[in-house]
Amino acid sequence: MATVAVVLNTTKRLSNNEFSVSIRVTHQRDRKYYSISTLIVNQSLKFRCNITDWLPPEAEDNGFGKFRKTYPEYKRCNEILKSKLDEALAILKMYESNGTPFSFSQFELDLKGVTNSRPAVVPHRGAISIPAITLESYYEQQIKLLEEQGRQGMSGLFLEVKRILKIFKPQTLLTDVNFRFLESFEYWMRNIRGNKDTTISVKMRNLQRVINLAIEDKLFDKEDYPFGEKKYSINKRLDSKTKKIAITVDKIAKLKALVIEPGTWLYISQQLFLFSYYSRGMNFVDMAYLTWERVTENQIHYVRRKTRGQFNIPINEYNGPILQYFKTHYNVPGNFVFPILDITIHKTLKQQYTRKKTALKAVNDNLKTLATMIGEPNLKLTTNVGRHSYATGLKRSGANTAYITEALGHATQEQTQTYLAEFEKGEIEAWENKMFEI
Repeated sequence: MATVAVVLNTTKRLSNNEFSVSIRVTHQRDRKYYSISTLIVNQSLKFRCNITDWLPPEAEDNGFGKFRKTYPEYKRCNEILKSKLDEALAILKMYESNGTPFSFSQFELDLKGVTNSRPAVVPHRGAISIPAITLESYYEQQIKLLEEQGRQGMSGLFLEVKRILKIFKPQTLLTDVNFRFLESFEYWMRNIRGNKDTTISVKMRNLQRVINLAIEDKLFDKEDYPFGEKKYSINKRLDSKTKKIAITVDKIAKLKALVIEPGTWLYISQQLFLFSYYSRGMNFVDMAYLTWERVTENQIHYVRRKTRGQFNIPINEYNGPILQYFKTHYNVPGNFVFPILDITIHKTLKQQYTRKKTALKAVNDNLKTLATMIGEPNLKLTTNVGRHSYATGLKRSGANTAYITEALGHATQEQTQTYLAEFEKGEIEAWENKMFEI
């Protein structure tokens, strides 16, 4: 059985006293090195360094050598190294499963994604043939489009699913995605990776979206569409229902009554949670981008960044004081209401995306602390709980279930906003007054 490892190829010295970072394959005492630079498209990163910047793999690292922290962009480079090692290990596992004898020449072709066994086009039941495009390359096209549109979060999801699919079955064609492929992919995620239904559902829905895009691009025959109620049904096979995470109004009251030193991040986290709850479950990302131009004397108007739906939130006696506090004590560059983004620091979309992620984690960590402070250490308090608690609280206050959903999961947020818009003017405020009087 062959083995692989990420190593510094010290058998050949490069310029500046550096060595190439490579995948080393060992089989029956023979060794061969494949430079990482020859295995990736992005040539802006240099996978070469001197010995002092390299950390060789230990026995417990399973062959994962990596750059030390002294190397520029070591985190990003190490992520790529881990991905390439996973690909190499997946290829060896595929050989073992299929009973394929190991050969360095075939391994190199598979590692580099080169194959002579694929046709240029895939036979089509009609007069026109479909080009033989790999699932990975099509994913890469979609990722580039998303990045050009500044949709960093969505491109990250596409990138993650592409990486997992490549480990599962390298060099899969778009047209290879059928019911059996989906069934095998589900089994592999659940039993090999240990994923739960919710995670599997996210990956499957993303793959379904990609196949839909491929049909639009005429790269996949719609008659071969593998998803649907009578084929591979995500809803029937996977339990991906949004978990009920709303908390009761008495716990909201405890959180509101908690006295915390103003100006601290613990205080800011408390106020962000309450603001979301009192502002019809405004999402964290929308709070991060909320500017004072969107706030009038008696109303907040904003466009939901995810669904592009328009929201008009009344300023009431509960969210009004929160807005006043931040207006009085903060002057955030970019005219943002809350001190989350700063356009003098977070200039690019990627910087803003990274900042949102780190800020969200910090706020959620603080909310865990706040849960302990109100005597509820087992309470799973996050920013998303405010959204769920608002919707559930509104229903419990007597609002008709035809107008409000119990949960504000990603699949139902746009629908929920439609329900809210159908209330007569002032009707929903009446229900909120019942709910907020705690």
